[in-house]
Amino acid sequence: MSAKNSKKRRTPAVDDGHNAAAVPDVGKIIERLRSERGISVRDLAEHSGLSPSFIRAVERGDSDISLGRLARLANVFHHDLGSFLGFTSKLSRPTFITGTDRKAVNRGRGVQYEALHLPALDLDLVIVELEPEASFKDELSHEGIDVVYITEGELVLIFNGTDYPMTAGDCCVFSAVYPHKLRNDSKRRGAAISVTTGRM
Repeated sequence: MSAKNSKKRRTPAVDDGHNAAAVPDVGKIIERLRSERGISVRDLAEHSGLSPSFIRAVERGDSDISLGRLARLANVFHHDLGSFLGFTSKLSRPTFITGTDRKAVNRGRGVQYEALHLPALDLDLVIVELEPEASFKDELSHEGIDVVYITEGELVLIFNGTDYPMTAGDCCVFSAVYPHKLRNDSKRRGAAISVTTGRM
């Protein structure tokens, strides 16, 4: 083999944006989680069944780790593999929400309601604006959990027949299987963002 060819083999490939997705640094992830939770290498080894020397080698980047062993470490931190690594193959680069992932829904007069489906997460991000004294025309009910955060003004969450007044900065979480909707009793515009785990 010529010196020229040998040099070529040693040169790392440049990521031009068309190569495979970058791989997360597993060692740094483990070290960061240990530090955040105050877990020593010895404690992590004891709970995962792996040796302290092996864990240290992985953290230094001196050793690779199999998926099976990685799953055992993730379990100690109460993660599955996907959340432990903090990415999926679809989200290893920024994903921008396009028009095909957005859906405007008619919720009644004076209500602007747009749902954005978040790829690979199976979540919907909902942006809601209610003009003064506007209200959803119908109650909603669907599978999953809803999180509602009021970004502007004052709104009332009607949940299972009970009114819950909310102001800007308030946030609540509830089971979306119960009837719910938003109403604006004030003389100024109100707005909220919501995340739901169930497709509507």
